[in-house]
Amino acid sequence: MKPAVRARYTPEVRAAVATAAGGTPEALQDLGGFESFVHELDVGQGPYIVKATWGGRRSAAEMGAELHFVDYLAEHGAPVCRPRALRDGTLLTTVPCEGGEFHVTAWVKAPGASLTRAGTTPAAFEAWGALVGKLHRLSVAYPGPPAPCKRPRWEDEIGVLAEQESSESATGAAFRALLREIDTLPRTPAVFGAMHTDLHHGNIHWHEGRMQVFDFEDMIDFWFVSDLAVVLYYSVTAPEQSTRQALYEARAPALWAGYAREHELPSAQRAALPWFMALREHTLRAVLMRSTRPSERSPRLIQQLEEATARIERGEPALGLAF
Repeated sequence: MKPAVRARYTPEVRAAVATAAGGTPEALQDLGGFESFVHELDVGQGPYIVKATWGGRRSAAEMGAELHFVDYLAEHGAPVCRPRALRDGTLLTTVPCEGGEFHVTAWVKAPGASLTRAGTTPAAFEAWGALVGKLHRLSVAYPGPPAPCKRPRWEDEIGVLAEQESSESATGAAFRALLREIDTLPRTPAVFGAMHTDLHHGNIHWHEGRMQVFDFEDMIDFWFVSDLAVVLYYSVTAPEQSTRQALYEARAPALWAGYAREHELPSAQRAALPWFMALREHTLRAVLMRSTRPSERSPRLIQQLEEATARIERGEPALGLAF
């Protein structure tokens, strides 16, 4: 999170967020959060999640689109964490602060926990693929949110990151060239639409063999294959390239097999997977460079950023993988 945004989340703002969610500041348990301030709150009816999202990151209209899409998915049987009413009965309220505002939402807390290392079996990845496929199949028929809600444009989300990269740097030039290539892909309903965009293991809990998805904060209209690329990118990340390659070769087929049970992508879309793996490497690097101070970066994070930068500058595939 940008230091300037963190500084605006004062104790007074935090107290107003707690009040809007139906609790007290003392009752809020801080859970961290990368793009929003995330808390757990229990006022005697079981715990739920409270999020305060910086208005410069998401407008109220865009957050309304997120709420509507998640509700639509839940109504059609998708295992997603639904929004929960705030104290005033609405699903969204705004708390002003110096220089801006925070949008407050509350959500059902997902039971269970993230997938453990021991649980990363081929069967788990097949189930993961089926989950992603179901979300995409439902998205194809999604009518869209009512006005004034507005889904974010990928050009605004990802394009801004690319433009923030120095025009004279090799990484910036490569980022923008990649976006130009991706933009040549067709945008038919079967391959492009409203989607989560961040379905890594940290945004999915497993409980009694079932998966529950949360945190649709980064949802945009985008190419569906990107969701699969994100799953694979994070699930094969390892220090050694040979290990990454072995993990990819073991997990990608299971993920695709599960996905095909729910939705089918044309072969040209499947062939574009390396582009979207590269896109995740670019965007993750850009976000981390923008939102963390050098003094806050662990030795492992510094190494990851240096390795990603070197791969991009040499024109190598994401994570050094052979696709």
